[in-house]
Amino acid sequence: MDEDQHDMRPPSMPHIEEIPGTRKWDQDEAEWMVGKYVLVGLTYLASDKETVTSQQQYHGRITKAEQGAGFTIECEGVSAGKTMVLPPDLHAFRLASRGEYRLRSTGEVVLDPDILTTWSITQPLKS
Repeated sequence: MDEDQHDMRPPSMPHIEEIPGTRKWDQDEAEWMVGKYVLVGLTYLASDKETVTSQQQYHGRITKAEQGAGFTIECEGVSAGKTMVLPPDLHAFRLASRGEYRLRSTGEVVLDPDILTTWSITQPLKS
């Protein structure tokens, strides 16, 4: 499989050192999340930081949590077989309430995920 197809980390997603207000890495907390089922929401913004250009949702299991690399998620459902990597920002993850979650982008229904995370990715200014 092509490396670009396999790694779903958005190219414009900043490294954690560039994100103000992120929490200090806690390996125990990060390792607790490994094996948990996560819903991921990505909102892509234009360089004006306000105009939404697209939104995508994914779900799957967190398979790795590494301070330098971030969180690796093996996607399931319509994105099965893909791997996504999110920055190592513990603050971006929260416990999910029990229930059904309908993904607008795919129509899939996910029942009782463990964790939710949402990210906004801003397109860089063109030079």
